[in-house]
Amino acid sequence: MSRAPVVMERDFRIFFADRYMLAIMFVNFMIDLGVSGLSLSAMIKGLGNYFLYIAPGANLITAAVAAFQSGRDVWRERIIQDTHVYLLTLPVPRNTFALSRLFSGMLRTTLTTLPGTAVIAVLYRLSLPLFLVAVSIMLVFSGAVIGLSVVAASMANSLELFATVRSTVQVYLSFFSTQFYPANILPPAVATVATFNPMTWAVQALRGLQTGTVNLFLFAPLGGLSAALLFIGFLFYRRTMEF
Repeated sequence: MSRAPVVMERDFRIFFADRYMLAIMFVNFMIDLGVSGLSLSAMIKGLGNYFLYIAPGANLITAAVAAFQSGRDVWRERIIQDTHVYLLTLPVPRNTFALSRLFSGMLRTTLTTLPGTAVIAVLYRLSLPLFLVAVSIMLVFSGAVIGLSVVAASMANSLELFATVRSTVQVYLSFFSTQFYPANILPPAVATVATFNPMTWAVQALRGLQTGTVNLFLFAPLGGLSAALLFIGFLFYRRTMEF
């Protein structure tokens, strides 16, 4: 594992090669928050301040986009840049290499969403410990999406297929969850699906912080799903290293 920081440092150098990425992601978060929170608040009643209601979901969608960017890096190495074979010749154990890529993806995603998480902390008036809980929720949620993105990157042989998987996951996370509406006003079938959506667990956990509550009944299944998807992502990515 002493080689893991070297692999992660490379991922972060690739990440910061686009020096405007963090700013663009934050602007997208603010646009989502402004458009959804301010425009829909005039139409949706009974949820209190809808601007505050929608804020966590806007940041989690940013996390999903950033997580799939890490998966796209893996896909580009395999299909476009043709550096995948070269990387496997480096003096890093393959298990360490795969795990490091997954973990660096989680850290990159959490860093990308950190400004948005800070905005939520200000809006919700969170204390420092609760802000750190919010950062932890973003980290754990990003793990679930990183796992899915690496599975897609390990299987897709075309950009179209990878983009289709990415779009499908994002539609599921956004519209089959409680990101926009509470479960009690969703159609019964959608509400049932939303119950098992990691977006629902993460967004509800973040909203609970507004009242000073850390809901372990939401955090625990989110952590379990994240660990499972990361393990599946590891298996698929590890399989691409065999010839």
